[in-house]
Amino acid sequence: MVPDPATSCLGLEYFCFEGDNLWEMKDEALIRQAGDELVYLGLIDRSAILDGTVLRMPKAYPVYDATYQRGITGIRKFLESVPNLQLVGRNGMHRYNNQDHSMLTAVLAARNICGAHYDLWRVNADTEYSEEGQEITERELEQMQATQPSVPQRLTAGAGR
Repeated sequence: MVPDPATSCLGLEYFCFEGDNLWEMKDEALIRQAGDELVYLGLIDRSAILDGTVLRMPKAYPVYDATYQRGITGIRKFLESVPNLQLVGRNGMHRYNNQDHSMLTAVLAARNICGAHYDLWRVNADTEYSEEGQEITERELEQMQATQPSVPQRLTAGAGR
């Protein structure tokens, strides 16, 4: 997804409200904060940061209307053509997930990056939404994995962690 295959693109998402301190922070300061957090977490070395961009998205929460499913179908069809892309959570997948479902998509995406093949769209795909009592079994995880092509590729040494 980037011009140089020796690099990668990381997206960091900050939740805030229009007009609050985070929203009003200068782009350079927000990029610096994001870099500081990535370094602090041990995800990258500071020298690996090449650039940064800030996009502020007001009211970015998914809207469910009569055309929602048609739009999602079109988006998913296009995104299937993008290699090495893992969509997770509410905003990444433009669907309502509770925190547990959102975190599960993130965990499964990490497993995909390591070589698994989970279909993240099957998380919270039930027609009935339930906050509790619904656990995904290892068998169900295996079934999700079997539906996915092997797309993610490991980074080479020196290209980051």
